[in-house]
Amino acid sequence: MIAQKLITVGENENTVFRSCKDGIHTNVFETICAFLNTRGGTLLLGVDESGEVYGFKERAIPDIIQALKMATQNADTFQPPFEMEPVREIVDGKYILVLNVPESANVHALRGKIFVRRGTENIRVERKEELTRLYVQKQEIYTERKIYPFMRENDLSDSLIERAKALLLMKNEEHPFGRLENHALLKEMNLSGINYETGERGLRLLAGLLFGKDMTLRNLFANTAVTCERQVDGETQRLNMETNLLDEAEKLIRFLQPAAGEETAKAFVSEFLLSREYTSAYPAKITASSQKLTAEFAVSMGRFGNPMLKKYFCEFGIASEEDSYGLTKEEHDGICRMTWQKEKSGKTRQELVKEAVVKTPLAAENRAFSKTDVNDPQEKESADGERFTPQERQMQILKMMAENERITISAMVQELQVTKRTILRDIDKMKKQGWLKREGSEKNGRWILLGEAKEQVKQD
Repeated sequence: MIAQKLITVGENENTVFRSCKDGIHTNVFETICAFLNTRGGTLLLGVDESGEVYGFKERAIPDIIQALKMATQNADTFQPPFEMEPVREIVDGKYILVLNVPESANVHALRGKIFVRRGTENIRVERKEELTRLYVQKQEIYTERKIYPFMRENDLSDSLIERAKALLLMKNEEHPFGRLENHALLKEMNLSGINYETGERGLRLLAGLLFGKDMTLRNLFANTAVTCERQVDGETQRLNMETNLLDEAEKLIRFLQPAAGEETAKAFVSEFLLSREYTSAYPAKITASSQKLTAEFAVSMGRFGNPMLKKYFCEFGIASEEDSYGLTKEEHDGICRMTWQKEKSGKTRQELVKEAVVKTPLAAENRAFSKTDVNDPQEKESADGERFTPQERQMQILKMMAENERITISAMVQELQVTKRTILRDIDKMKKQGWLKREGSEKNGRWILLGEAKEQVKQD
């Protein structure tokens, strides 16, 4: 039993005990954050610092696990969020929880505060020089290149590899990789290799992204799901996917084409797939109309695209060498919102507009990513940590009210991932501007859009 061995050895830099006798406290989440930002580690819950096992009642275990998973996957708690699977073990006849926390390629913050491990302590990083050093360390890691020594070639789909060969030959009839055996192809594409620092050999993460079977993807990644919505002739159509990148690229381009045209759909999908941080649990979403495409997804500090993925997307004919794909080169971390829209003249913008929604203190110093001109100090405070500018957020609220006149404040909070106070403040402002009113009680009433707001929602 791993837990028993860890208890025998005792606490150290990579092992921490928490009794949790009266609940899961902040120090548990600070330790998780510190492990993510340093070298990873293991937390034993239900064990005190001396190694005495207190344990949990068996019936309480599912609720505790659910609470931990909800916290780590909540963008208001961890920035960026991530997925963790607590494991229960029995020690001395008592149930404890084992939390194995890996080192992350991202810098993670706990409610905006960044922690690292120094010896047996969790230390908050506040000085700019220390933050910069941490980000520099992290940005050296391209997760697409990470080696997984226990991923095997039979975890990949032969049909997807054959399809990749066909795409290579379609673009270039004399491509040297087009007629290789699968094992040789993976080696030549640098999708298998060795980590000269650790000596590990195996397939790289990118091999799983491109050619992984569905079960392989579910085991590898916290969340590969993409939700896509499009408006065609006034009808909302949806597409939900959780699959490899070859299938995902093809399906997304085909789905967005009726709304935006083939050329725009292809460029937008390429930008989206090349920029996304696939190890994040943050859900990706795309919305489309004939006038506008918007994607929201996790990005990684120091990353402006996945370079290996871009190389092969270009060779597969999915992306173009001439286009500037990936994120802008300014360093940031968090969630990115990417938008393409048609100008009023009817001409299409040739470049994609990218706006990062800052989720970490260091990134907050870089205002180049913010398109918002905030004058109200309260608005400025909320805008720095949210997904939309105040104006965009208010429009989202109006749209939700138009779609469901009985929508609750809680549902808006959940959808927009902001605080209740922010929603109420936005609603109060819009009421004063004459954009909406509330009819009936808080429980059984409904929202009514007025005048300009009603027309604006129709046009958007």
